[in-house]
Amino acid sequence: MKWSEQTWERVNLIYNQILELPFNQELSNGTLDQEKFKFYMAQDAYYLGEFGKALSTISGRLKDLDQVLAFSQFASGAIVVERALHEGYFKTLGIPEEVQPSPTCLLYTNYLLSQAAYSNIEVAVAAVLPCFWIYKKVGDYIYSQQEAENLNPYKNWIDTYAGEDFANSVNQAINIADDLAAKASDSLKSQMHDAFEMATKLEWMFWDSAYKQEKWAI
Repeated sequence: MKWSEQTWERVNLIYNQILELPFNQELSNGTLDQEKFKFYMAQDAYYLGEFGKALSTISGRLKDLDQVLAFSQFASGAIVVERALHEGYFKTLGIPEEVQPSPTCLLYTNYLLSQAAYSNIEVAVAAVLPCFWIYKKVGDYIYSQQEAENLNPYKNWIDTYAGEDFANSVNQAINIADDLAAKASDSLKSQMHDAFEMATKLEWMFWDSAYKQEKWAI
C-alpha cells in the first residue's frame, strides 16, 4: 500500500465524524445559520493566509524542482482564494476586513507554520495534506447531497470545491507526499502518519469551532 492509502485508513473514522458535524450537515441541506457561515468565512480567510505562508515555506525547502513549483503554485492559489473571499463573501455578508483568529484557528495555523519551518520536509508535507484532501472529500460529499431543485443558499461555496482544478491540486499534493514517503525510513513515515492525523483532528476542530462561533474564554 502507498503511504497515502495507509494514512487514510488511520483517519477514516475522524473523516466520518467530520461529515457528521452539525456545521457540515446543515451546510449541505441549506439550513446553516448565516451568522455561523459568516464566522466560518472569516476564520477560513485568516486560515488561508497563514496556510499560504506554510506552503511557501515548504516550497523553499523542497529539493525536487517540480515539487518546488507545485508548492509555490499551491501557496499562490491559497492567497488568491483568500483575496477572493474578501472581494466576494466579505462584502456580500458584511464581514469586517480585520479578522481575529479563534483559539482553534490560531492553534491550527500555528501548528502548520511550525511543521513547515522546523519538521523534516516529509512531515511538513504530511501536515498540510489534510487541508487539501479532507477539504476535497468533504466538498465532494456535500456536493453529492445536493438536488437539482434544492436552492441551497450556499451553492456557490459548495460548487467551488467540486471543481476540476482543485481536484488536480489535491492529487498532485497526495502524489508528492507518496513520493517523499517512498524514500523515507519507517520511523519518518510514522511521523508523517502522526502529522497527518493531527491535522485531520484540527480540521474537525475547525468546523466544530465555526458552528459554536468559538470565542476566547478570557
